Amino acid sequence: MSSADRYTLETPENVEVEFELAGLGSRFCAMLIDGLLIWLIVFVLIVLALLLNVGIFTAMLSRGPGADRWAGWPLAVIYAIVAALLFGGYFVFFEAVMRGQTPGKKAMKIRVIRDDGTPVTLNEVLVRNILRLVDFLPVLYGLGGLVMFLNPLCKRLGDLAAGTIVVKEGQLDYRARADKKRDLGPVAVGVANAELALEERRVLTGFLQRRVELLPKARYELAEHLARPLYEKYGGHYGDAEGYIERLVEGRHYES
Repeated sequence: MSSADRYTLETPENVEVEFELAGLGSRFCAMLIDGLLIWLIVFVLIVLALLLNVGIFTAMLSRGPGADRWAGWPLAVIYAIVAALLFGGYFVFFEAVMRGQTPGKKAMKIRVIRDDGTPVTLNEVLVRNILRLVDFLPVLYGLGGLVMFLNPLCKRLGDLAAGTIVVKEGQLDYRARADKKRDLGPVAVGVANAELALEERRVLTGFLQRRVELLPKARYELAEHLARPLYEKYGGHYGDAEGYIERLVEGRHYES
């Protein structure tokens, strides 16, 4: 399910997870940042290559007349290989290591995920970036931009082939389909535990604010999913998952 700028998934427990789609503007800005970083790396490599070239050229000249004729060929091959690896490998490397992000995507707070809402794997990263060459045609991502403009989920060819989607990072909205018509309004939740990371605070307060909208089974399973990793990290008295989350947010997780 999706709207103009939203992408909604429904889990088997009738819990809806809603993502905000990354638009053409944010994706273009991310690409611009990544492009500048790539050219910065190219510039540094060119400077290093020129210094290396001078050293090799001088060494070959010392071997005798005619040797300089072949001095540039090995380096030309090396330059071509490095350039191909750099332009092709930049996106693959960062999206694989940073779980769907590049420095540009991170700056724009967007991320590549699979269509089912789970993190991308190396397979999806490879497919979407191999087809980046096609999306680039005829120049400056002309084909990819046209496909993104026409696709309701703003997917380029690489995303269509890999089964991926680019979304904005933010707090997920877990909501039961059965309770969608019932708007109880947000519940104010204070966070007193200074140990919690910012993202942990956002996720936990989001759960506590919207838990009344969840069906009982979905509410229980989501609480368990959130509480178990935090219990392993922060310890304390567990009891039940939802109670542990409440106490953890308040900094009382060692109390029974």
